[in-house]
Amino acid sequence: MPLRMKRLVFAFAAVLSLSAFAQEEAPAAAEKVKLKLTVLPFALLSSDIPARSAPKAQGMLLQEFKSADGFSLLESKKNNAADAFTDSFDAAKKSVAEAKELRGKKKFRLASEALNKAITAYTASAAGVTDVADIADTFALLSAVQFNTGRDEEGAKSLRNALTIAPDRELPLAATSALFGRLVSDTRKAIKEAPRGALVLESTPSNAPVLIDGLALGATPLLVTDVPAGLHFWRTQLPNGELLGGTVEVIAGKQIKVTATSSDKAPEARVLASVAQNKIDADALAALKEAGKAAEADLVVFGALSHEGKGMSLDSFAYSMKTNEIRRLSRTNFDNELLSAGMEFFNLAGELSKKGTGAGDSVKVPATVSITLPPPGKAGEVKYGVVPGKDVFDTGEEGPGGKEAPKDGPRKPIGPRAPLKKK
Repeated sequence: MPLRMKRLVFAFAAVLSLSAFAQEEAPAAAEKVKLKLTVLPFALLSSDIPARSAPKAQGMLLQEFKSADGFSLLESKKNNAADAFTDSFDAAKKSVAEAKELRGKKKFRLASEALNKAITAYTASAAGVTDVADIADTFALLSAVQFNTGRDEEGAKSLRNALTIAPDRELPLAATSALFGRLVSDTRKAIKEAPRGALVLESTPSNAPVLIDGLALGATPLLVTDVPAGLHFWRTQLPNGELLGGTVEVIAGKQIKVTATSSDKAPEARVLASVAQNKIDADALAALKEAGKAAEADLVVFGALSHEGKGMSLDSFAYSMKTNEIRRLSRTNFDNELLSAGMEFFNLAGELSKKGTGAGDSVKVPATVSITLPPPGKAGEVKYGVVPGKDVFDTGEEGPGGKEAPKDGPRKPIGPRAPLKKK
């Protein structure tokens, strides 16, 4: 083969090799420009927005980011705070079962010890209590054991505890003894007729949903009136998902204050604590940097939901690890059920996909999350045992563990209806 022809063949082979190498390197280069992104849970700025709206909105936006170009999505770990109490509750129920067996064998001292062990477990895990029925029954059984052994004063106190946390609950144990049944009836009547107290519940950050004796009564700050004097279980869940709770002794004629403060110093929790108070401060900025570093993310998206007209709005932000800058993204508006949120989140993800770290407007810290949110008003006020917004039928208001008959007497029976006549 002539030398000139050999040179042409060699040059052509070299071109093909470079072309193939470029094609192999192109996908890798494209992957390198993808931004690693994580979305933090959203805070709630309006107390009447259902708690489920925040994780639902976060999930929908995550789905849009999964479909959008230019992102490598890093999903944050889900909070399973409630699972932490499962073992404790199981142990308490096991102790109660042992106590029933011991009582049947007339081993009252050992039965009393097992029941006190169960009550200690329930009290220590008050932050996980959403239903007080088992606790009320445990106190009632302890009361019966104490009466069995002549400790009448202790028995009366335990029975009162059972009925203050569940004033209208029919205790199963009362049906096993006519004498104990009358005692339960008399104690319940005395509790209902006795002077009552009040509870004030506050939290940092505020706007945390509150349960008193297993009933959802509102969000902090909250004043609960007409509370039976005695022991009560309270629980609240902060915007970062942290569950706090305990027991409180209400005193007749007095107002008792309970304050729940987050002890979680994790970066995500600190961001949520700030945003839930409608502000982005210096600590939130530092926490965003820590959260981004921990997740190995380029962008951290966060925000909060609030009421807007008859629907909701999401004020969202993107924090860039590279520039240490927060940028406000386009505000999205949708209905309360998030049925119209899909397109809004599609556009939001598209905006960030197209402009990356340059999306939105730069935010100077400290800043306000929602500029349309009205200033906080006074504490909400509710009556103990009456769930706000829940229908009250004419059979009586629903209270803990049962129905309360209307105070104006029983409903009159409906008489026979006259037959319909054609006009």
